Amino acid sequence: MSSDELIARTEEILKETQLADRHSKFQLEKFVIGKEPTAHAQLWQVVRELEARSDTIAAYTKDLKDAEDNLELFDIRIDRLDREIKHIAKTEAEMLDLEIKEREINIRKLLREKDALIKAASKLNKKLKHVMEETAFLVSAYDAIVVQIGNMKPLDDEEAQREMWNEKLLEELNLRVLMQHSIDPELIRTIMCLPQDLPVKQTLIGILENRQQTILNRGAEKKQLKQPQVEPQAKVNG
Repeated sequence: MSSDELIARTEEILKETQLADRHSKFQLEKFVIGKEPTAHAQLWQVVRELEARSDTIAAYTKDLKDAEDNLELFDIRIDRLDREIKHIAKTEAEMLDLEIKEREINIRKLLREKDALIKAASKLNKKLKHVMEETAFLVSAYDAIVVQIGNMKPLDDEEAQREMWNEKLLEELNLRVLMQHSIDPELIRTIMCLPQDLPVKQTLIGILENRQQTILNRGAEKKQLKQPQVEPQAKVNG
């Protein structure tokens, strides 16, 4: 396959296929929103995602408007050069051919730059479309959660924070116990910073107490095994 054939086939494939340049809805649902342990944590995450996409939409919209203005400027510059060519052609000045040729070259360069800008704007339009699709999904997700639990609580709401951290850390703790992994000291320190009445802290304290008791029992068994065995003395016949 020649280079021209390869390029042509590549363009054909790209025209035939439409792969969105964004997160899939499954990815957003399961790994962006769904990874959060509580409903309010999910709402907070949705809001963060919406803030990021709002900024992106504003930036893309500005770039597209700039592209429209730049395309008009290209047309003006091309038109000006074309008028200059016509004006030079009417004069009897020397080296007219070089003056005209130079402007013709500049026109071709401007046309290529204009074509590149049109392609870039087209890609940007697609990106904007995909960001809008993500935004629409996130808005729907937000509304669906609100229907279930009511309006989003503030980030500093103590009850919502307690619930979130309890569920998040309890999940991590349970996974480590289930996989028979050692409990990371940093995880222990984090959980121990929580209020005393949270279930995850009570669970951790129970695990630590059980392990401590197991260590003490093993130490007692080893100590007992190391003690010398005293043989009973033989009875003396009187």
